[in-house]
Amino acid sequence: MKKILITTTLALALLSLGACSKKSDASHKSSSSSTSSFSFPSSTSSSKVSSSSKVETPTGNVDSSFQKAVDATQPTVATMKETYKDTYSDITATAEAPQTIVYTYTYRNQIAPTATKEAVANQLATATASEFNQFSAVFPNFKERYIYLNSDKSELYNILVTKDDVAAAQASSASSSK
Repeated sequence: MKKILITTTLALALLSLGACSKKSDASHKSSSSSTSSFSFPSSTSSSKVSSSSKVETPTGNVDSSFQKAVDATQPTVATMKETYKDTYSDITATAEAPQTIVYTYTYRNQIAPTATKEAVANQLATATASEFNQFSAVFPNFKERYIYLNSDKSELYNILVTKDDVAAAQASSASSSK
């Protein structure tokens, strides 16, 4: 189960990141009068976030540029649902104020978790560190929340990954590889 969690999460993070940067690039090319935009940093350019508006969501006010980044993940989420349809009955990506992306995975069948919450959190932080760092360069308050639900909607894991978690996981990974 641990392998499925990490593989699914990493695939979604990678594909979401690609979808966000492609949509952002397209919006920069097609409209110069956009009021909010974002772009991922490269090694030679600076990142930018400009937004004067907020989007009201069930979880509070979300910057419109962050909401656009989350919205850009929806085609990827649809692909993930199809790819993992035998494992998950539903996969969603939503925005939570101020800059948290919430990935919710609902298992198709009831499962009994075999990994501790701490172990899963550490693996998520390690597996998504690169993408996490790219998002947090654009969105300074960026966090990721991973919610895993059993088929009866009971919660298995609810894990919030922060900059500190990613830094600790990277430090732990670096020290263990020596």
